[in-house]
Amino acid sequence: GLDIHMATAIKLFGEEEAAAKRSYAKSVNFGILYGMGQKKLSVELGITSKEAKEIIVAYFENFPTIQSFLTKIQDDVKNIGYVETILERRRIFDYDNATGMQKAAFMRESVNAVFQGSAADLIKLSMLEIETFIREEQIDGQMLLQIHDELIFEVKEEVVEEVGEKFKHIMKNIRQLEVPLECSVSIGDSWGELK
Repeated sequence: GLDIHMATAIKLFGEEEAAAKRSYAKSVNFGILYGMGQKKLSVELGITSKEAKEIIVAYFENFPTIQSFLTKIQDDVKNIGYVETILERRRIFDYDNATGMQKAAFMRESVNAVFQGSAADLIKLSMLEIETFIREEQIDGQMLLQIHDELIFEVKEEVVEEVGEKFKHIMKNIRQLEVPLECSVSIGDSWGELK
């Protein structure tokens, strides 16, 4: 699959600097999506506020659909008072009665609600589907933990490879999206080995 952070680094910094600036690009990708402004980005990257502003401008010039998508989310808060996740769960915002500071917070929170809420939707769907598979196939294993977009299982060693591939298939195909979902599997004798 495509390394989105490397692709962003190439767009923002050029081929020659991309490898060295991948971590910058990752901070930019996540920071902008979650409402990070030039001041916070400058601190995050250890650059001047002017340089951070130039990166943000270049980012939106290179990825104009992201700007329009973020604007649509914020317009929804202002116009209809809520945003929805991929499964149409709503986060309500009382924008009309909010103070200026609250309105600014709502703009950041609304974007966060769409992205993180949708990620939560997808992981919960995966958990349900995997749990059904474990029960129906009588797999000697169990789900132990969910951490953000990771699921941790305890599975008998004799079936771990096969079951891991099945879990991966379930997670990658839990919802058909325009951008395919990616998933990887790590196997180890302890949680520490997986890191």
